[in-house]
Amino acid sequence: MENLIVYLKKQGAVKAAKVTGPNGAFISATKADGSKFTLPVGKKSQAGKLEEFNVLIAENGTAIATVNHYEETEAMVLA
Repeated sequence: MENLIVYLKKQGAVKAAKVTGPNGAFISATKADGSKFTLPVGKKSQAGKLEEFNVLIAENGTAIATVNHYEETEAMVLA
């Protein structure tokens, strides 16, 4: 898990905005060339501020913005 701002800079973003609509919030990031990409905001993190967000990478590779902090507490190899 890493800080949202750090993650966005690594992805080449130069601007970030939290956008809220009828189906919830998402983070809209703009790169220097004007292209944009988005990240969903976790359901329980909708009221968070940009500087509070972390990024959780889901198993399928999707980045999700969350104000919560997650860490692996237990793991098991399944054979």
